[in-house]
Amino acid sequence: MAKSQDIKKPPFGSETELSRGKRMFFSVLSLVIPFFMLVLLEVGLRIGGYGEYPPLFKPIPGYEAYLQPDERVAARYFTSIENIPGIPFDSFRKEKDPDAIRIVVQGGSTAAGFPFYFGGSFPDMLEQRLLMTFPGRPIEVINTAMAAVNSYTLLDFTDEILEHDPDAILIYAGHNEYYGALGVGSSQLLGTNPALIHLYLGLKRFRTTQLLQSVIRGVVGLFSSSSDDGPAGATLMQNMVGEQRIPLDSELYEAGLNQFSYNLDRLLETYQEAGIPVFIGTVASNERDHRPFISGSGAREAAEAGSGDTRSNTEIESTIREAVGLFASGDSTRGMESISSVIAEHPTYASAYFARGRMSEALGSFNSAREDYQIAKEYDELRFRAPAALNTIIREKATAHGATLVETEEALRAASQNGIIGSYLMLEHLHPTIQGYFVIADAFYDALAEVDFGAESASGWETEIGDRAARTNLLITPLDSLVGVYRIQQLMANWPFQPVGGSTVQFDTLHAETAVGDLALRLYQKDIRRIDALDALQQTATRVGDYVMALQSIFAIIQRYPFLPGPYLSAANIQMGIGRLAEAEQYVLASLERGDSSEGRQILGSLLLNKNMPEESLPHLEQALVLEPGNMGARYNLAGALALLQRYDEARVQAETVLRDHPDNVDARRLLESLPR
Repeated sequence: MAKSQDIKKPPFGSETELSRGKRMFFSVLSLVIPFFMLVLLEVGLRIGGYGEYPPLFKPIPGYEAYLQPDERVAARYFTSIENIPGIPFDSFRKEKDPDAIRIVVQGGSTAAGFPFYFGGSFPDMLEQRLLMTFPGRPIEVINTAMAAVNSYTLLDFTDEILEHDPDAILIYAGHNEYYGALGVGSSQLLGTNPALIHLYLGLKRFRTTQLLQSVIRGVVGLFSSSSDDGPAGATLMQNMVGEQRIPLDSELYEAGLNQFSYNLDRLLETYQEAGIPVFIGTVASNERDHRPFISGSGAREAAEAGSGDTRSNTEIESTIREAVGLFASGDSTRGMESISSVIAEHPTYASAYFARGRMSEALGSFNSAREDYQIAKEYDELRFRAPAALNTIIREKATAHGATLVETEEALRAASQNGIIGSYLMLEHLHPTIQGYFVIADAFYDALAEVDFGAESASGWETEIGDRAARTNLLITPLDSLVGVYRIQQLMANWPFQPVGGSTVQFDTLHAETAVGDLALRLYQKDIRRIDALDALQQTATRVGDYVMALQSIFAIIQRYPFLPGPYLSAANIQMGIGRLAEAEQYVLASLERGDSSEGRQILGSLLLNKNMPEESLPHLEQALVLEPGNMGARYNLAGALALLQRYDEARVQAETVLRDHPDNVDARRLLESLPR
């Protein structure tokens, strides 16, 4: 029998057993390789042009010395909606002027100026008033607000805003905290943990994250037939709602408050550490003239009240209508008793409080009415209007971080009849009228008076502009007003103002009966650019002698496009036409600062001639002809300037040249005949 072979073991420390150093090396390598592969993937995706991370600001093509908000920036926050909201077009110099006052505005659709935007927004109203307060100084009020965004977006913008050295930050935000992008009740919900959501926003800068997100959306899309933008014709407001019912003090309600508190803490802390003054306004909504969107369930309300009444919402609403009918018929006592019994049985039923508020107001009990209207808003379960608790957070955080609290809600209340905010200042549930926006702008203006905007060549506040002067000089044109009306009609023709699919307005059948109305309709339907519509309005107004409207239209263009030389020339021409020669000179100089032109040189030369300054006019008139030899107006003015300087032979040559091309020019012939030989 053969011996079994001995199995030899390798000696201790041989090559088949890894040393501690090698084990560590391979462990590190196993971690580095995946990371290295991710880096390669990220670099490859960037080189290949996959994905994007739009910046908050970008250079204006052709005018790279100026920046503007990037209209694609909202794509950072909307994961499943294709028609993302835009951002106001505000331009400012890349290199800040030492004398400039630069203010950045943050917020949602109200801060953006919906539905008027432009001159109808409170930031533009404020900018116009500051221009009057600080004549000759560059004023830049940069609006970064957008519809359907909330405190996540505001906080995400802070670093990019600080890069541009703002003198102050203005914040009006809060209504979108539940249904704004990434909000706790939003269709764009990614969870209710603010820290994790901010981590996600940071990771979304990477193309690899965007690729992964796209893959996940594609897989989900295979099992879902819903489109990215919801029902056909749905508004952004409708598409943003994920959870319609958010009862007061519910878990989701509290999550929204926690989200706002967390983000606002960090937002204000960031600006405080940077030493930037912050002015934050309380938010307001329509109390009197907007019914609650959704009242609570009748059965649930009865259970909370400990009542055996389990009537449906339909039955409760019927009882409310009966109570209102009794009151309207003159039996106010029974009407009030009936509605109060509904409230006793269903103490969180929003519509009942709203109905009782109407009754109290009719009886002259304005304090009781105001209280019931506010309770109705608090119990409205569709949370498009910010609850009162959110303003409490704003007040607390402003105090904690040294921000200036602007009581815009109280300002609107003070401007309302009987202290109840209604349709005089609000268009629907929360967007202000023109007067409402003016009240908000006025409140911020008064608060800003605390800031010393002194500069190297200018003092601080020189002349505070009163309400009446500021209101008179608003740059809200009829075009913007009419387009605003169209936008509100479209909004209120859809859910939640109407049942789903219950739109009653057909916008493709609208017809205008005036030239201004036609321009507004084309602008609303995006058949014409706003700058072209305003220019057409200016030309029409000038033709009929309405110089106030003509100048308002031009100034509205200048406010939006301060880098374009053409509008300044148009303003100079209008000012000359009405005899305001000093103002005309200011505007033509502003035009020439932005770009040399034959027309600008001619206008400046003629203005200097009118001031009996022929020597000073010569270089401008000569440059006008260098730029455009066929400019006969400049050549005629040059002949006049040479004649005043007694350079008659040269003047005769210029006058004869004009007559050679335009033999019927009476002024040139008269000038030629007046020249001594």
